[in-house]
Amino acid sequence: MGKKAAGVSVVSVLRFRAREGAADELVRRFARLEIFERARESGGFLGGRLLRSEGGGSEFAVIADWETHGDYQAWLDNPVRAETGAQLEPLLADEVTAGELYEVAG
Repeated sequence: MGKKAAGVSVVSVLRFRAREGAADELVRRFARLEIFERARESGGFLGGRLLRSEGGGSEFAVIADWETHGDYQAWLDNPVRAETGAQLEPLLADEVTAGELYEVAG
C-alpha cells in the first residue's frame, strides 16, 4: 500500500464547462482573479491545478488539495469564493456547485 500524501487529507475535484467561445477568457480570468491564492488565504488549501480538456476544449476541472474537509467547506462558505464565482459565471455553460471530495488512497 502507498502512503497518503504528506499533509493532504482530502482532494476536491470540480468539473465545469465553458460556454461556447469563452474557454480562453475563462482561463485568463481564473488567473487574473488569483483564485488559488485566495483559497490559500481561506486556510487549509495546499495547492491546486486548473485542467482543460485536450486540444483547447471547453471542459475544465479544478483539482485541489486540502488539509481537512472542514477547510474545503470553509472555502465553499467564504464570501470571496462567491465573489470570484460571480465573475466566472458569465463564462460558464452550466451552474457550478461544490466539487466532489476524495481521500488519498495510495
